[in-house]
Amino acid sequence: MTIIGISVVPVMVFLYNGGKGGIEMKVLMIGGSYFLGRLCTMRFSKKWDCTLVNRGHYSMQAYHVHECFFDRHDIKAWQQLPYEKYDAVIDFCAYQPGDIQTVIEALAGRIQHYVFISTVDVYKRQTGVYKTEDHPLETRQFEGDAGAYITGKVQLEQELIDLAKRHQIPYTILRPGQIYGPFNYAPRESLLIERAVKGLSLFSLHDASLPFQMVYVEDVVDAIEKVVEKKAYDEVYNVVSEEKVTYSTINQILQICQPNLKIEEHSIEEAIQLQYPLPFPLFLEEMEYYNGQKVADQLGLQYTPLKNGLKKTYQAFYPVYSSNEKR
Repeated sequence: MTIIGISVVPVMVFLYNGGKGGIEMKVLMIGGSYFLGRLCTMRFSKKWDCTLVNRGHYSMQAYHVHECFFDRHDIKAWQQLPYEKYDAVIDFCAYQPGDIQTVIEALAGRIQHYVFISTVDVYKRQTGVYKTEDHPLETRQFEGDAGAYITGKVQLEQELIDLAKRHQIPYTILRPGQIYGPFNYAPRESLLIERAVKGLSLFSLHDASLPFQMVYVEDVVDAIEKVVEKKAYDEVYNVVSEEKVTYSTINQILQICQPNLKIEEHSIEEAIQLQYPLPFPLFLEEMEYYNGQKVADQLGLQYTPLKNGLKKTYQAFYPVYSSNEKR
């Protein structure tokens, strides 16, 4: 293990957990320890020489990766990375304008392919059509953290395209839909799984029949892997299953996982009054639909049916909530 400490204000720690031998692909992942990034690291570290840059909140020392702990906005820390040329940079956590520029300029001449994980939220909303990759992007400014998130991703996509052209770097932009699966720390499907494991009733909402879309986290990992290996340069891909999902669909699958699970009939208003978790879209103005077929047609991505993905997610979370219940 090699440890390099930087005594300038933030500290960068470089950890290396052994070599794999015979691996030629060198990949830099910015993030790489939280949900999607974590699962990418777990898979890619088995076949590629991976370097992770993150703030060290979740260590990936169990995997054969280089870990560099610093804030991505610290230009001096970037300059002190061990010199490598990277076959791909995979950026999971660019949110503010300038985030991509810092990386490309700090690693000038060392990036062969820049893969940016964006979001389907960049599309112009409430247009009434299925959104393909050429759909107009949102230009309006929305309030709050969600509004800042959307604006930041839209600006960063353009930032990457402009910088890629200027520095002659191939790029790929991936726009996942609502991601679910193991290691999802966001309070979404896990809220319903927790109720099921603890023997609490799930609610069937008779006035929440509008469908929404999701994508299993391993499908997004597959898409990233295919983009890197097949060198899908200068492309944009939606990554979202076109399978339509409702609260009732989720209840039915969890009832298979937990056969004694009770389902109660309620309205949305009653659910709100009873403080029932409502992590997915409910109302017409929230509904947006996306076409995720391009990545399937061009790169051979196969989407996981919800019944399979949600069962795996339940199995992953079950030990967590069942052990909590016993305490």
